[in-house]
Amino acid sequence: MRTNNFKRYLINIFAFTSLLSFPVWAHHSTAAFDNEKVIKIEGTITQFRWTNPHASIKLDGNASTGPDGIWTVEMTAPNSLMQQGWKRTSLKVGDRVVMFVNPLKNAITLNDGSQGGLYVGVVLADGSILGQADGAGAGTAN
Repeated sequence: MRTNNFKRYLINIFAFTSLLSFPVWAHHSTAAFDNEKVIKIEGTITQFRWTNPHASIKLDGNASTGPDGIWTVEMTAPNSLMQQGWKRTSLKVGDRVVMFVNPLKNAITLNDGSQGGLYVGVVLADGSILGQADGAGAGTAN
């Protein structure tokens, strides 16, 4: 009888720790982005999605290197962004901004015709800065 209780105990412990580690299994890497390179994009916000697991931005602009046009910028989770000073209202469609991104290592055109990048920093329409806007740094999607 004690063996059965011990087995149940181990099964419960395994189940509990498995549930705790589930978010780690579901997360993806930022390995597709070149964190050695920062591109400056001056443009207009066409979409701002404040959603989990990652917020995202679309902007139409001129890039310092790489193609001009629509860029899709992946960000981290809204909870993490709030700790960096972001608000759900930090960006609006139509805002003119200067965005800094780590581009995809293998520059490809995404399904929607945009280029991809990982958020590093932004100079907002009012001149305030979120993230790194010095042309250096690596973004994060944690």
